Amino acid sequence: MKECDIIIPVWNQPEVTRDCVDSILKNMDLPYRLVIIDNGSGPETQSYLNGLRDKNNLNLLLIRNDENRGFVKAVNQGLKEVIGAPYVCIMNNDTIATAGWLSEMMEIMKADPRIGFVNPSSNTSGQSPKKNESIDDYAASLKRFKGKAQELYTCRGFCMLIRREVVDKLGPLDEIYDLGYFEETDYCRRAQQAGFRIVRAKAAYVFHRENTSFKELKGNKILFERNEKIFFKRWGRPIRIAYFVDKISSGDKIDAIATDVARNGHQILIFLKKGLQWPVNLDHFDIRRFDLHPLFFGMISIYKIFKRKNRKRLEMLLTDNRLFGIVLKGLGILHGSDVLINPNREELLKLLKEKSRHL
Repeated sequence: MKECDIIIPVWNQPEVTRDCVDSILKNMDLPYRLVIIDNGSGPETQSYLNGLRDKNNLNLLLIRNDENRGFVKAVNQGLKEVIGAPYVCIMNNDTIATAGWLSEMMEIMKADPRIGFVNPSSNTSGQSPKKNESIDDYAASLKRFKGKAQELYTCRGFCMLIRREVVDKLGPLDEIYDLGYFEETDYCRRAQQAGFRIVRAKAAYVFHRENTSFKELKGNKILFERNEKIFFKRWGRPIRIAYFVDKISSGDKIDAIATDVARNGHQILIFLKKGLQWPVNLDHFDIRRFDLHPLFFGMISIYKIFKRKNRKRLEMLLTDNRLFGIVLKGLGILHGSDVLINPNREELLKLLKEKSRHL
């Protein structure tokens, strides 16, 4: 009996698709079924996909659309066909799987019934092979993290494993997102509201040739901006926050604030005076650590703020140092960020909610 249905929408790109399928066939160690939705591909891709039926021992369901219905509708077509398998993996055709990729994600999911979505490690989330290092060799180097997971606010849709219970509870992806962009983030947000966790399996690795299909799609920038507005109106936009930590006594407060900030879809960068103990217990993708030299802590912190003013701007500045906070407020006309000194958790979350709804 199959354990997982792997849904792959395909729109042309025969060589890329072949590499993806070959990598799956090479690196599977559990019962599965491929559910491929051909979104009106041309003759070359169509011929390749039809030829997959002749492969021995390949459990395949091939669905053909006469036109490109887009990623979201294609995935939903596949979701209607997933019967019996306890897990579903939605996968782009521009991905390359490596040894143990799916079994590791499934083990992470099986370890905690609250986990509804799992991403693998990937270049898409910053895990990239070094120059002249093969994808397989890099993937092998991550095996030291076997059984380890990092919490995420959202899965990225290039490859995400979903517990069947989530699909049964939430239904399909929201087709308001049309051809694609933000549909998986919306789905993850709905799952979080239903009580499910979202994580990355650190030891699983899938390489992503990003935007291989979408770059061929006319008007993809307009589509992205349209869907971004829909998502932000529905859920709010993410806020980037910096917390400048000067005192070890602030640990418990920072831990609670960082956890709530990240789990509400925002990113928090913690600038820590070198030598202080890391105050956060949660391993979360959107909680970032920066250690700064204690003698130049204030100077370097201010430099970091202005360096990010025009790119990845820090919209909120938090600190446990009253004097430094006063300096930051005095510079407010230049950096334009909100400044909170010894922030109260409830006050901060309320302000974040208001700012995220201001589009």
